[in-house]
Parts: sequence; structure tokens; C-alpha cells
Amino acid sequence: MKHPIPVLVAAFLLPGIFLVRAERDMQAQHLDPDTVFMNDGQVLHGLIIRNDAKNVTLQQRMGEVEIPKTSIRRIDDKADSGAFFADIVDPDRLPPWRMIVMDLRSDDSIKSFRQIPATTIDNGYLRNIPYLSFRINKRVEMNVYGNPENPVCLEFGIYERGENITKFKKIIRAYLAGILQSRAEIAALYGLDEKGGSAKVGKFVFQITPPEAPDAYGGWWISVYDPSRLDRFRVPDAEYRKNTLPFEVVNHSSGDLRSENIGSFDAFLSKTMEAWHGMIPNLRGFYRDGMGALKLETSAEGKKNGTLPAQ
Repeated sequence: MKHPIPVLVAAFLLPGIFLVRAERDMQAQHLDPDTVFMNDGQVLHGLIIRNDAKNVTLQQRMGEVEIPKTSIRRIDDKADSGAFFADIVDPDRLPPWRMIVMDLRSDDSIKSFRQIPATTIDNGYLRNIPYLSFRINKRVEMNVYGNPENPVCLEFGIYERGENITKFKKIIRAYLAGILQSRAEIAALYGLDEKGGSAKVGKFVFQITPPEAPDAYGGWWISVYDPSRLDRFRVPDAEYRKNTLPFEVVNHSSGDLRSENIGSFDAFLSKTMEAWHGMIPNLRGFYRDGMGALKLETSAEGKKNGTLPAQ
């Protein structure tokens, strides 16, 4: 399977090797994806948020450190790619959520990427399937259904109209084409009617859900999913509703997040993420400050700030 193309995402938007590693190492890899090897033998881990001709700014868990290039022997910003992408060669699988997040964090056009509570889907093919939901910038949403490391469905949507939604439709199809394996799949993706419809190629179904559909909640959605695995992840109503919130609690009718509820969102996520058995680290997302520097947002920061980062 091809690696997603970061520049396309920027406009809007492992089992074998992981099983032998401790869970804390998985979390450290995600929160500290970059490594700087110093001339004096030190090895520093963190997130590179700025890399210019003279200095590297590394964000670590206790703060930022500015490192002169003259003191650096080598930089590894591939996040242990041999392990990270070990499972992406399988053409019958969708990419894990971590791979997509790694792409997003490297693009300056992504002003914010934040986990939000999954909203209740009580009809349609994705009914009662647990999922992780992320808001990209202001009105773009990415949802990962089932096991986030081996998703049963990837879905992107936008709560916009006019020129913005037209641009999004082009960009997101190009992005999805970058993770597909065959020409037949790409042809099916581009053959979909923007007003709604689906096509099946091999094991995957490609589907567009228009804003007026009962399960669209006012957004325009495009998804790729494996129908043979959907029912394996479907859960009873009581369990599902414990881990989701009504659409109107999370969003305004326009699709904008209810910023007044951000503090309660974080408490809800901290509670519900326990159901993922450690697959999701403490990371809530990232955002860019007024200078364009990348900042991590953890659940602790969400509780402290209680607000969304600037869009």
C-alpha cells in the first residue's frame, strides 16, 4: 500500500513488531516521534517543531529546547519507520490512524488537529460501530472505525458549502487515491457521484454520503470500508451510547464545535478511551501557535486550558 501524500492532506486536513514492545514504548514513540543525536553522545527525544539553517527546536514533555545545528550529529525524524509502517504493505488493509496523524503533523496548513467525542450514529452502515473522531482545523472531520491500528473504515467529512466543499472533494479524493493499491480502486473512487452512491472493488466499498442523508448530520462524507468486517465491531446500544455523545452536544447545527463544552469533552474522552486498552496514548492532538510552531495537546492540557486552540 502506498504511503499517503502529506501535501494533499495539508490542504485540509503492526502487529508483529508492536506486540513485542511494552505499551509505554508505543506511547513514547507517538508522543516523542523525533530523535536528535548530539555530538557529545546525548540522545534527545521529542517533537521537532522548527528546523532552520542554524537551530532545531525540539518540544519535549517538560518544555522546548533550542539546539544549535553545530551540536547535532544526526536527526532521525522517521519515528522508527520500520516498525511504524510494518503493516502497511498489506493491500487488504487500511492504514492505521497513527500513520495519518504522522502525515498531518508535518504540514503547516494544518492549524489544529484535535480528538473530539465520537457522536452517536444510530442508523446507516456505520451504526453502533465504535470509532475515534478528530477535528481538522475548523469544519473537517476524520473518523476511524473499529480497531484504530487496523481500521474497518476510514471516513472524512466536511461541514461546509460552496467553494470550500468543492475544494475539499477534490483534495480528499486525491488523498485517498494515495493509499489505494489498484487502478480499479482508484477508478471506483473517482467514479462516485458527488451527490451520493457507492462502489465495491475487491474487499473495499467506497461511499459518498451527501448532507441531506439521515446519517450525514449535515456534512458531506466520503468513506472507504471493509463490509465483511463491519458487524464484528458493532456493539449493543447500551455500550455504544456510553462511549458516544449526541451530535447536538458536540456540535452546533453548522458543524462548528461547541467550544463552551471543550472542558467536559476532555473528561469524557479520558473515561471512554479506557475501552481501547492502551491503543490510544495520552495525546489529544496538536495545534499551531501564533508563530506557526507545532504544539502537542495532551489530555492534561485539555483539562487545564478548557478551550480549543486558535483556528
